[in-house]
Amino acid sequence: MRYKFRGKGIFVFSDPAGANSTLALIDNILKCGGKNNEDFMVFTNSAGVFPNEYINLVKIKDFNIKFYSDILDKFKPEYIFTATSGNNYEHNIRLLSKEKRIRTIAFIDHWTNYFKRFTFNNKTLFPDEIWVINDIAKKEAMEAGLPEEKIFISGNPFYEKIRKFIPKVDKECFLKNNNIPVYKKIIMFISENLRESFPKDAKDKCALGFDEFTVLSDILNSFFQINSKDLIDFSKYLFLIKIHPREKMDKFDSIIKNRKYNFLNIEVRKKIDPLTITYYSDYVLGMFSNMVIEALLMGKEVLRVQTGQIGADILKFDEVNCKLITKRENLLDDLLKFMEVL
Repeated sequence: MRYKFRGKGIFVFSDPAGANSTLALIDNILKCGGKNNEDFMVFTNSAGVFPNEYINLVKIKDFNIKFYSDILDKFKPEYIFTATSGNNYEHNIRLLSKEKRIRTIAFIDHWTNYFKRFTFNNKTLFPDEIWVINDIAKKEAMEAGLPEEKIFISGNPFYEKIRKFIPKVDKECFLKNNNIPVYKKIIMFISENLRESFPKDAKDKCALGFDEFTVLSDILNSFFQINSKDLIDFSKYLFLIKIHPREKMDKFDSIIKNRKYNFLNIEVRKKIDPLTITYYSDYVLGMFSNMVIEALLMGKEVLRVQTGQIGADILKFDEVNCKLITKRENLLDDLLKFMEVL
């Protein structure tokens, strides 16, 4: 599916994944000669979820019905393109667009919560078009109750950008500017907001069988055992936890401040360019987030850890293969193999 739009449009997002997909489309429009405020406008309600290079293109404004109604009336867009985050910002704009009979397009950037993305306060509204990543996503979206006639397989416009990504700053400068030791190998753990995003079972456990807290604990416990056996000199490594822009910096303090992990150099980072830190990391550990996909598209060494997983894998990205660890008893050996110790 080609990412071509006719006429003027308004683009809306409120989280990093939505920002990446949306701004990749804006890049294409700009390359074709499109002009900001003439051919398109971009809005978000969240500062810090998109790269600084777009700061002059993106307008930051919480949803206000009068403000956005005036924008739609004055700009007169022929379409509205929105991401599909877990909050109602894009939903409210789609509602307003429907009232004004403006064509709406929404993009689902993952394989989760298909119906939930369009339902807020018990009100469900589907746009005129729903773009999904692949045929698996289309099948799952239909099974979740989304109308087949509205679903189109678009791919993710951000993927091509990732495949060609080269940082604008060299590794040494980037690490120094972010107070990261240049001489250590970087093991990056990509956090996700799973504990809040997925319902818990009767025993107050994540329905997936794992979440970001249990996986991080399993990884650190394996590192503790590896260190106890002197199999890796962890003084040569930095364990960097990349948390989501909406997460709190102290989110994992109850885990990482345990004295048993004093052997490990641990840094938690939030406001750091995700693509560049991924590019310069030596090893990437994660679950099923978009950042994991980005690391795979860059050709990075990636190990997906979902220890305790119940049911099928959520990530259905078949373009790149990646080892997935679901059993705790396998994690230690697989980490050693991953870091080329075994």
